[in-house]
Amino acid sequence: MRRGIRRAGFAWLLLAAACTTQPDDATAPRITVGGDSPLVGAFTRVADDTGVPAELLAAIAHVETRFRLIAPSADAHGAPTIGLLGLSADELARGAALAGLPDELARTDAEANLRAGAMLLREAAPTARTLDDFLGALPANLRHEVAAALGRGVDGRDALGHRIVIAARPRLAETGFGTATQALGYPGATWFPASSANYQEASRDVGDITNVVIHTTQGSFNGTISWFQNPDAEVSAHYVVRSNDGFVAQMVSEKNIAWHDACFNTHTVGIEHEGFVADPETWYTEAMYVESAKLTAYLCDKYGIAKDHGPIVGHGEAPDCSDHTDPGSGWNWDHYIDLVRTGGAPMFAADEVTVEAPATLVSGERATVTVTITNRGTSAWDLDITRLGTQAPQDRESAFFVDGDWLSPNRATATDTQVAPGETGTFTFDIVAPRVTAPTGFDEAFQLVEEGVTWFGPEVHIQMQVLPDAADDSSSGCAAGGSSTGGALALVALGLVTRRRRRR
Repeated sequence: MRRGIRRAGFAWLLLAAACTTQPDDATAPRITVGGDSPLVGAFTRVADDTGVPAELLAAIAHVETRFRLIAPSADAHGAPTIGLLGLSADELARGAALAGLPDELARTDAEANLRAGAMLLREAAPTARTLDDFLGALPANLRHEVAAALGRGVDGRDALGHRIVIAARPRLAETGFGTATQALGYPGATWFPASSANYQEASRDVGDITNVVIHTTQGSFNGTISWFQNPDAEVSAHYVVRSNDGFVAQMVSEKNIAWHDACFNTHTVGIEHEGFVADPETWYTEAMYVESAKLTAYLCDKYGIAKDHGPIVGHGEAPDCSDHTDPGSGWNWDHYIDLVRTGGAPMFAADEVTVEAPATLVSGERATVTVTITNRGTSAWDLDITRLGTQAPQDRESAFFVDGDWLSPNRATATDTQVAPGETGTFTFDIVAPRVTAPTGFDEAFQLVEEGVTWFGPEVHIQMQVLPDAADDSSSGCAAGGSSTGGALALVALGLVTRRRRRR
C-alpha cells in the first residue's frame, strides 16, 4: 500500500532531554527497571551516562517496539523505523553523531541505538530534569501511551524471552487523551484525521463497499498515526487498532477512499493493526482481536458484507497489485471470524493450578515461585496484560514483594508467554520473606487478572512458615538471598498442600 518512502521523524525526539534521573516524587520505585534481560543493564548505563531516565527509555522502547531491535521493513505501512526506540534514518544518523558512534553500530546494536536516541532527547530539551518534565513534553498520543505503561507497569520480554520489568507508578495512569473527538463512523472509535493529501474524497455508500481488508502496520500505533497525518506519506487507512488494549482510531471517513491497498482501494475499508507479522504472539493480542472484530462486525452489518474470510480479507490475499503479506500466518483467522460472527465477548477462565514454592523461609531470604495454570476460557492470555495479582483482600500490598522483580506490591508478574485456550501458562516471580521475631505462618493469596477487563480463575494460595533470622541484623526485607534452605518444595493450590496436579 506504500507509495514511496518519505521522512517522517518521530516528534518526541525533538521535544525532551534530561540532566538528572533523581526520583520526582516520594513514592517513586527504588528500582525502576529490573529483570534478567541484558537490556536492563543497557537502559541503566545509558541513563547514568546521559541523564535520561531509564524508565522513560524503557517505556518508549516497550510502546514503540516491544523491546525489539527493529530493522527497516519494505512492507512498513508507516514511516520506516530503526532500533529499540523506533528512530527514523535521519534521526538515527544525527543521534549517532551526537553520541560519537558509527551510524551502522547504532542501527545494529541495542545499547548504541539507545544512546543515539537519548542524545537526541538531551540535545532537544536540555532543561528537562524529571520524568514529569519529559512526559509533559511528549506529543499527546505518545505521552498517553507511555504514561499509561508507566502507570500500570510493564512485564515484558525481549526478543530472546528474557524479562524486563518497569515498576508501576500508579499516579501516572491516564484515562484518556484529554479532549477526544468521536469518530465519524464506528461509534467505538476516536477521530484522528489523516492528512487530506493521503486519501481520495468520495461519496461511497451502501453497495459501494464490498470488502474489509485486514492489515498489519509493521510499526507502532503512534508511528502509524503520525505517518498517516504526514502529507508526504501518500498512504492511509480508515481505522488503526492498538495492540495492548484494542483502542480504535478512525483516520479516514468510510465514504472516502483511503490509500491502503493499491488497486483494491475503491470498494474497501482498510483496518490497520499495530504490530509486526514476524512476531504475532507479541502483537496480536486478545484485546486487539476482540475490538477489531467488533469494528469489522459493524462494517459488515452496515454495508451488507458477509462475515466470512473472503469478503473479510488479509492485505496479502487481496488483488491489490502489491507483494505485501500481512497480516501473515500468525493471524488467527478462525478465532477472528468467530468473534466477528458472534460479537465475540471474550471469556476468561482457568483451572488446574500448580504452585512450586518453598515451605519455609528465613527472614530476608529470597526464593522463586512458579505457578502454572491452564487456560479454560475462549481467549488467549497475553504477554504483560494477563497478570497474577494479590487477593484476600484484592489488590493488597504483599509482605513478600520484591522491588525490581514485581511490577508493584500488588502485581507479582505477568504470564511468561502468550497462552492459547487449552494451553497451560507459567507465572514466575521471586519473593523475599518479611522480618519476623518468631516463627510465623503466611497464606499469600493471588488470582489472575486481565488488566482493565476482569479478575478470573481460582485463588492461588502460597502457604509457608517464615523463621526469624538468628543474626537479627535488622536489615531490610528486600536484601537479595540465595535459593531457599529452609525446607523442601511444596506444591500448594487453593490453600491445600499437595504434590499432585489437580483439576479444579
